[in-house]
Amino acid sequence: MSRAAAACECCGEQLAPADRFCEACGSRRPDVRDHLELALPGAAAAVSNRGLRHQHNEDAFELARLTAARDGVDAVLAVVCDGVSSGPRPDLASAEAARAGMTALSAALRRRSTPSAATREAVAAAGAAVAELAARPGMPGAPACTFVSAVHTPGEVTVGWIGDSRAYWLPIISGRPGARLTEDDSWLAVTLAHGSMSPDAAAADRRAHALTAWLGADAPGTPRLTAIRPNGPGLVLVCTDGLWNYLPDPERLAAALAPSAQTDPLAAARTLVRAALIAGGRDNVTAVLLPVSG
Repeated sequence: MSRAAAACECCGEQLAPADRFCEACGSRRPDVRDHLELALPGAAAAVSNRGLRHQHNEDAFELARLTAARDGVDAVLAVVCDGVSSGPRPDLASAEAARAGMTALSAALRRRSTPSAATREAVAAAGAAVAELAARPGMPGAPACTFVSAVHTPGEVTVGWIGDSRAYWLPIISGRPGARLTEDDSWLAVTLAHGSMSPDAAAADRRAHALTAWLGADAPGTPRLTAIRPNGPGLVLVCTDGLWNYLPDPERLAAALAPSAQTDPLAAARTLVRAALIAGGRDNVTAVLLPVSG
């Protein structure tokens, strides 16, 4: 998508559509994906930010609400993808995966597929979309990204993922424990499962965040799914590692949320993203919140 002419935010100099930097003062031109927000009133909200050290936002998200999606009930859908920075065009990989995944997820649910079956279709569609990028003329390799989705229907939440983007259950009733709903496809997770290193030594290893599964033309692994039936009100958080690197535990995530998080998920998502930026903002950060009445 081409950009329109605009004025530099720092000095007011006119910028041409193709300019990435201001020729007068050298300031970087903000990209449309540097900071994105979306709210579905009463259903979900998402905030994504470039972070403080990346040149581009390589995260992407999609939100949707379907009426009578399955068995005559509503469904709220979220998809979050994080581009793999070591490959080419991670921003394009995440955007294509999120778009294709949401399209397939919505279509499957409208056909009254189960949330689990619809999630598998979504991951397959997202993977195919990313794999096709490698065949584009001039693409210097195989783009790749992670994938995590959530389908909230009354009484149940279904989560599917591949990679290390995560989903959490955060209850709002004091004393009830939260839970991480996903397990990372990473070197660290495999090493800890094998018990070959201590948790501290494994976490400090330079290979800790290396992925063992992802979406792309050279992608290994298959998606994993889980479903929960919340026994009370709370929120489902779907996020990238730009957030959970700083707030990895459900308890810390829940503590960062205000009591109004369930009724104002957009403000709550902004709070989580801001917390990651204050903590260092080393990576792109995306937080999607789906309120659950329980």
